[in-house]
Amino acid sequence: MQVKEYGLSIVLNAFLAYLWLIFINHSVNLVNSMNNSSIMGAFMIGIGTALFFEIVQRVTPFNKYKLSHPINITGVASFVLVVVVNYLGFNLV
Repeated sequence: MQVKEYGLSIVLNAFLAYLWLIFINHSVNLVNSMNNSSIMGAFMIGIGTALFFEIVQRVTPFNKYKLSHPINITGVASFVLVVVVNYLGFNLV
């Protein structure tokens, strides 16, 4: 059962990271097309990210575990890995 939970955590968080990257990319393009200041874009991305992570926290089946649980750490690591790989040159979005 543990291997299944680790795998589910990795796949789910990697997918959520990809969705978050799509959201950030779309938000940046939207703000750039409106010719607004970067403060408006930062505010919009900050609010959107906070809402996204609040929804993710409630949707994932691992919200009953503490943040220091190995399954949650694995999920966070996969989320961060997808974001880092995207920004270090393999632009997936």
